[in-house]
Amino acid sequence: MKKRHFMATHTWVSDEARDQVLAATANMSDIDFFASFKTDDAETLAHWMGQGDFFFCHWFATDADAIFAALEASGLNDLMVTLPSEMQRFISCETTTGERLVNPFDEE
Repeated sequence: MKKRHFMATHTWVSDEARDQVLAATANMSDIDFFASFKTDDAETLAHWMGQGDFFFCHWFATDADAIFAALEASGLNDLMVTLPSEMQRFISCETTTGERLVNPFDEE
């Protein structure tokens, strides 16, 4: 199955879950982070976390279930709530092409 772009909104199930994961990943590098969530069907491409209740990841996955499976494989699925949303339009200033923007509401 072809991989597609997803934005996932995550939140911790509790402050204790957050503290547990942050302690376990305190010495993790960015390379380790991305490797820990990579499976044949899903991989994290970007990650944003601040001090708020929500954090965000850009996933490249076959479907939403593949994201949950990757989180389960890493032991994190039970420590967070995740809402993956497929994004038909993905553009980045780092990879411009000059092509016409995708209209997510076009039927194809």
